[in-house]
Amino acid sequence: MKKPFVTKRQLEEIAAQYPTPFHLYNEKGIRENARRLKAAFAWNPGYKEYFAVKATPNPVILKILREEGCGV
Repeated sequence: MKKPFVTKRQLEEIAAQYPTPFHLYNEKGIRENARRLKAAFAWNPGYKEYFAVKATPNPVILKILREEGCGV
């Protein structure tokens, strides 16, 4: 079962503070998924995940992925 990383109340507070539209990213979730992907291909020592920058050209997310060993 998927569980949101923010509560309804937190979303309401964020929406009251910032103009819409906006995007929320779950850094912990991004890092966990990158690590799971890396672990799934650990059997292949030459494997490296490359993230398509066009998909999400957010410098903070790209930095997180780079820290987790992904290329861009």
